[in-house]
Amino acid sequence: MKRLLLLALFAAALWYGWKHWGELVSKRSGHEAVVENASGRELTRVRLSVGGQTFVKESIPDGERAVFPFRVDSDATFELVWRFADASSEQSWSGGMVPRGPMLQRHVMTVDGDGAVLYRPENK
Repeated sequence: MKRLLLLALFAAALWYGWKHWGELVSKRSGHEAVVENASGRELTRVRLSVGGQTFVKESIPDGERAVFPFRVDSDATFELVWRFADASSEQSWSGGMVPRGPMLQRHVMTVDGDGAVLYRPENK
């Protein structure tokens, strides 16, 4: 009985591998979120949330950027929260639009000196 059960499990694993071989061996690429600091000050405690995922960067110096690769299962929007190094209050921004697919995009969010965010999507 054990042999029959093991044979059935082995056959099911072979069938699954045969039907899903392309998904198993190919690596899917995803979207990319880029947070650029053009504020003239250091950004600290940067948190970017999209599609149920949160990415954290402790600091982004002026003129630098942070890149976060991600995937989504449904359409989503961004929420960006940060602090300027010389300020105690948090700044936040939400917006943008990430399509589920099949088009993959790079989403660039540039923080300027006034704390405003300039958002631009680019096709990958």
